[in-house]
Amino acid sequence: MRISLFWNLALLFTCLLAAALVATAAVSPGTLGHWPVWLAVGILVVGAGAMAMYVARSLSLRMKRLEQFAGRMAEGDFTPVDLDDHHDEISELSRAMNKMAVQRKEALHRLAAEHTQHIAILESMIEGVAVVNHDGRVVFSNGAFLQILLQSGAASTVSRPAATGRLLVEAVRQTELLNAVRQVLATGQRVENEITVGTLRPRTFAVTVSPVRESVESGATQAAVLVLHDITELRRLERVRRDFVANVSHEFKTPLTAIQGFAETLLGGALDDTANRERFVTIIRDHSVRLARLTNDLLKLTQFEAGRMELDLRPVKICDIAASCVETIHFQAEKKLHAVELQCPPDLPPALGDAGRIREVLTNLLENAVQYTPPGGHIDVSVERRDDRIVVTVGDDGIGIPRTDQERIFERFYRVDTARSREAGGTGLGLSIARHIVESHGGRIWLESDVGEGSKFHFSVPVAT
Repeated sequence: MRISLFWNLALLFTCLLAAALVATAAVSPGTLGHWPVWLAVGILVVGAGAMAMYVARSLSLRMKRLEQFAGRMAEGDFTPVDLDDHHDEISELSRAMNKMAVQRKEALHRLAAEHTQHIAILESMIEGVAVVNHDGRVVFSNGAFLQILLQSGAASTVSRPAATGRLLVEAVRQTELLNAVRQVLATGQRVENEITVGTLRPRTFAVTVSPVRESVESGATQAAVLVLHDITELRRLERVRRDFVANVSHEFKTPLTAIQGFAETLLGGALDDTANRERFVTIIRDHSVRLARLTNDLLKLTQFEAGRMELDLRPVKICDIAASCVETIHFQAEKKLHAVELQCPPDLPPALGDAGRIREVLTNLLENAVQYTPPGGHIDVSVERRDDRIVVTVGDDGIGIPRTDQERIFERFYRVDTARSREAGGTGLGLSIARHIVESHGGRIWLESDVGEGSKFHFSVPVAT
């Protein structure tokens, strides 16, 4: 009910009352001809006007409070309006608005909590997430989005806050990613792709760009959501698996071909060849031994990588193990006129390890040193304590290892000198197995080498406490 209506009613009531009195005076002048009657009429008219003004002002103030309350709610202030003692429609309206304010406040709190939760989830994701509106501007991006692109060299140097509100093309320099976003904004169809960024250290990402529609009915694309998932390690493991299968096939093919060939030669009549049959059988035996070593090494490596290799950890004397290993390769070293020296302090504390596995590591390093050191060379084995570790070093003055190969020397089947390694019966798995054994002990293995000056292989194991 509007305020002007009360004023109109009050004025109408006053006019009707005055008209009634005048009419009565005209009909019966003797009745109202005295001044007290007119005074009463005046008082009645003034009282009616004052009452109308009071009611109108009261209603005006109450409506003004409701208007101010509505304005406060629009600005986010949900303090309820004070209720009066009236029991009319305006009081009911005040109660309804207070209830609406409480409900709206609770709804906004829920929305704020959900928004905070969503932001926290997006910020905790390792995947890069960004939202681009229909104009191609970034309206949201989590911390991983630009960090991924900046690290891979696919983004400009703008910071994350500066990227928000800017065109995606200004923040990202990856053409395939930009084309995917344009395609989604234009067609409304989801796009999935893989992109590779970077040159020195390329990284591969699985890219998913999905449309955000205004409504189900309209189907118009309002924005696009980008998700970048780093699959560099996954692709690397796939390449390792393919290389592993290829290497195993190649390593098995050579001895199997030799065994098959010489066996067929013997069956074809060479059994009666007294001059060559013994040599053929010896070749078959050597390749069978190589196959057995390769199979055993593969089983060991598989067990280590699957975490199924158990270690018998106990205090062991590294000096005794080192002396035993040096004695084992003594015959091979003598054949090449190598001088082998062992240096081990007598007061060295015991190490915590599996004696058999440590012996396997040290024997492998010594065999490699003998193999790749020219005749008349020197091989030095030293054991020392460094803080809470015992470090074993096997050094030689052999051919050395190029720096380009040193990072990969502990990979499976990786050889610096392929022909020489195969000729000596190597499987290409020894150093890889040694690395797994040492790391299983909580230590590490590393290399120092220069071409033509020799190599030094070091590995560490913890001191027994």
